[in-house]
Amino acid sequence: MFCFYDCKTKKNKERIKIDSKKTFKEVGTHDGRFHADEVMATAILSKIFDIKVVRTRDKKILDQLDIVYDVGGGKFDHHGAEKVYRDNGIPFAACGLIWNEFGGEVIKKENPDLTEAEIDSIFKYVDTVLVEGIDANDNGIKPEDREIIYMNISTVLSGFNPPWYLEDKEEELFFQAVEVSKQILKNTIQRKLEAIKAKDHVISAYKNRDRMKILVLDQYCPWQETLQEIDKEENVLFTVYPNQKNFAIQTVKDQEGGTRKYLPKEWAGKENQELVKVTGVEDAVFCHTGRFLAIAASLEGIMKMAEIAIHSSDRE
Repeated sequence: MFCFYDCKTKKNKERIKIDSKKTFKEVGTHDGRFHADEVMATAILSKIFDIKVVRTRDKKILDQLDIVYDVGGGKFDHHGAEKVYRDNGIPFAACGLIWNEFGGEVIKKENPDLTEAEIDSIFKYVDTVLVEGIDANDNGIKPEDREIIYMNISTVLSGFNPPWYLEDKEEELFFQAVEVSKQILKNTIQRKLEAIKAKDHVISAYKNRDRMKILVLDQYCPWQETLQEIDKEENVLFTVYPNQKNFAIQTVKDQEGGTRKYLPKEWAGKENQELVKVTGVEDAVFCHTGRFLAIAASLEGIMKMAEIAIHSSDRE
């Protein structure tokens, strides 16, 4: 199987070998709010497999699936302590791990006459201009921190232009780009509208909070923008809200875009029993390696984690 990067770790060796010849795959990723890394990873898999996607954090269900990514602690989950890095130091996220494993097959399937050298060249190019930026973002790396290529909207839309040998497709591809632009415009308007509609809800939760350092929402809504406006003294360190059947705690940005306080270092990348052991919270579920998000099964559990995080000495 084509694989440009050497991604073998102890965890990888323990995973069951995937039968890439199988045309149908049941694949799984986490439920709840989705991000670019698992969305693009799903798109990559759909190029070479007929897939049924299951979105859950239930380990019993995930263990029955053919390919699991961005959740579950396996080969294609980047949230564990044993991160895999590119030669340039950019860590892989689910998108990059899936591309690293299956990208060569995607290229070869659509262009069967290419040489291995040509496949390798395209593989590296896609990783550099598309996948690496998605991975960096999901791992909490900011553009100003590293020299990373982030694909922008102009690049995406101009990419619809036909190659020089298919110029007769220009009219058709123009209108495909228009349709994508319409959806992007709709999503952009909707994103700001969400924040406006959530403003009174966030203000009410802020005014009625029991703990100065914790904002508790009774349902998820866009809270960051409003909190920045009203919490001028930066009293709130963490926001708690329902997350599917669980509850989440998330860090808060300061006025300069930095993080007011991170979750404890010893939580990073841990989940289930490992996280229970270090937190003492019986229903602790998950903590992102970037230490900006953690999950517990109950409100009581997540509030306990919030209290621990407040009193932790870790600021970075």
